Amino acid sequence: MVDLSEKCLDLLNGGNFEVRDPGPLHMPVYRLSIRRDENLRLIVTTEVPPNANLAWVMRPPGTVWISTEQVLLSNPSGIDAELSGVIPFELSSFYNGSVTTMRRESAQIHIAKTHNPRRNPVSYVIDWLENLPLKGLYWPTTSSECVVSAESREGITLDDRITVWKRDGRLRYTQNTAKLNVEGFTFYVCALHPEDRPGSIKPGCIIFVGNPNESFRRKVRTALSLALGRYLIYLGTTNYDGNWCIISTLAQSAYSMEKRFFDTPTELPAPMGPRFDGELSPARLTRAVGAFMRDFEKLDLANLSWAYWHACAAPPHIAPVVFGAAIVALQNTYLKSCPDAIRTCTVDPAVWKNIRRNLATTIAGIEAPDEAKEAWKSKLDLLNRIDQRPRLRGLMEALGLELGEDEDAAWRRRNEAAHGTPVAEGEELAAIRDMKLLGGLFIRLLLRVTEAADQYFDRTTPNCPPRSLAEAPPNAPRTRAQHVRSFGRA
Repeated sequence: MVDLSEKCLDLLNGGNFEVRDPGPLHMPVYRLSIRRDENLRLIVTTEVPPNANLAWVMRPPGTVWISTEQVLLSNPSGIDAELSGVIPFELSSFYNGSVTTMRRESAQIHIAKTHNPRRNPVSYVIDWLENLPLKGLYWPTTSSECVVSAESREGITLDDRITVWKRDGRLRYTQNTAKLNVEGFTFYVCALHPEDRPGSIKPGCIIFVGNPNESFRRKVRTALSLALGRYLIYLGTTNYDGNWCIISTLAQSAYSMEKRFFDTPTELPAPMGPRFDGELSPARLTRAVGAFMRDFEKLDLANLSWAYWHACAAPPHIAPVVFGAAIVALQNTYLKSCPDAIRTCTVDPAVWKNIRRNLATTIAGIEAPDEAKEAWKSKLDLLNRIDQRPRLRGLMEALGLELGEDEDAAWRRRNEAAHGTPVAEGEELAAIRDMKLLGGLFIRLLLRVTEAADQYFDRTTPNCPPRSLAEAPPNAPRTRAQHVRSFGRA
């Protein structure tokens, strides 16, 4: 039966696999099963006899290493499997009176793979996701599950929507799909029902027509996360031939920041539909995803989005630091590709070279401890750098973006969080607003430099109105104490 649920673990648990090479696990292995724990990490559990042997040399507690240990499997059908990045963490014994009857071993694994030696070419690829919301977004197309009879076809039909053909007697339609075409590849983004994947929270998938490589699909996942305002958690991949027969599967331990990414709200960065918040139109979604993918390497979006999503999941007292770091990283990557966009030095580097030499000579002639002289010399290059605040102002001006008074104040106050200054009692709401202002500032810059959209949602104003990218959020009314806090420490 073909359905839209993760395949690798189903195949490994139901495929009668035997262990050919136990790697770091005890042997011989009687039974083996794989599951995801509550944090979406892959856990393999084996049952072994009381006298099981271990060929692997245990590392001392506290050792830091990159695990390359593998477990190799195969089944009677000729399907091979491998578990890589295997790290055992528990070995328990079961007793009948005083006699040990069986031992159970658990290990975390990074990646599990299966491969069918059938040589049919790959025609479809499905990336399995978590944290893709079905509710709260208005998807443009419908997927359906259709059954005609017990002899009905098995497979998936891809046209302007997705039809899953099954033999389980159900008929269901769901508004949960977006069809996109980017860089010559057509793919379908699907938010699924939790019941379709037992144990899931917000399951989803991306169905690719053809065989795009992992680099392309990773860009799609990153771009979709930014366009949908939701960090998409990647679980693994299944490759199919033209008849929807499985060729190979992959599952990996997923990173969810201990499930904190599930708690972040879905916040579209910009209107993705012409009528209301949450609407997704294929044209606007395709524009945003295509723009992010086009500038993926130029802006180093793999690392930039990593910083942004961690800022979104950070608590308010430290989030301004992480948002500030993401904004600085975005500035730096953009200026690498457009070095003449703004001034980054107070004087021309050629002129500064002579000034620096004279300053170094002056420092050498001062009667002071050598440590002090070395410290002064190490800071000379900083004297010619334009500070982050005027640099941000210059970049905003060059991009035709207004830097709002509140945005400017939030940018300055990020330093307080970086230096451990606690949020004063009564200033909690102001701290949360600072966090939202800095997140919105990052989004405005990103949308402008990529040309992914012409508007953004102002999340600092009630009802979150859409605004032109050039327009800053309006200033909030302030008390006298807030004025002192905002401007008295400039």
